[in-house]
Amino acid sequence: MNDRAVLIPIKDFESAKVRLSKVLDSDARADLAKELATSVVTACNENPVFIACEDDAVESWARDLGAEILRNPSDGLNEAVDFGFRDLQKRGFESVLITHGDLIYPEGLPSLFGMEEIVIVPDTELDGTNVLVLPTRIPFEFSYGPNSYTRHLKSASKSEAQVLVVTDSKFAFDIDDPDDLHHVL
Repeated sequence: MNDRAVLIPIKDFESAKVRLSKVLDSDARADLAKELATSVVTACNENPVFIACEDDAVESWARDLGAEILRNPSDGLNEAVDFGFRDLQKRGFESVLITHGDLIYPEGLPSLFGMEEIVIVPDTELDGTNVLVLPTRIPFEFSYGPNSYTRHLKSASKSEAQVLVVTDSKFAFDIDDPDDLHHVL
């Protein structure tokens, strides 16, 4: 069995990327979210990929890409990641790469495995957390949202695991607001 897994939390595509509503209509936002997420899944498919979701359409899309589904029993990003991480731990995976589905340049994401026990990739503003690589043997408090990078770094530093922060990386680029769209247009 592969001891590494990828976890990607994805909410429904129809309500994704609301912060882009001033420049993209709902269909364009849904198409963009699906396109970005497809690229992330494809970039990670050398490892088992698990999608934490709460939506039937996302589940169908993910199955078509060969990903496994973890139906989150409650709403919310932190809840989905925590649920998925614990599930993968129970399945015997030793290391989990957790990434958002809106990375612009996801090719090579699995290269983060093995760089260090814990790898944190913040966004370009050093505010959010785009990617985490975590050993499943440690307790970790997921705290996505504004300033999550600092909170995740603090949680990681509580463990005895070696931590690597990767700030100069293509994985720091995601689509959060209209200014980010120049990367994909």
